[in-house]
Amino acid sequence: MNITEVVTIISAITVVVGIAVSLLNKRIDDTNRRIDDTNKRIDELRQELKEEIKEIKMLLYKVLEVPHKEDKG
Repeated sequence: MNITEVVTIISAITVVVGIAVSLLNKRIDDTNRRIDDTNKRIDELRQELKEEIKEIKMLLYKVLEVPHKEDKG
């Protein structure tokens, strides 16, 4: 093998590895974005649930409130 063939093989391997790393990096970025979107949606749902639970508690307090009986002397 002469030096030209070695340089050509090394260049080709470098290009292939570079493309693979670039595609993998893009995949990782897409996955991270999806995870961030999912986390954001989970936080929104958690907040909505807190508000719903608060409203349910208020309604239950109103429904289950014991009326005050006045003394009939």
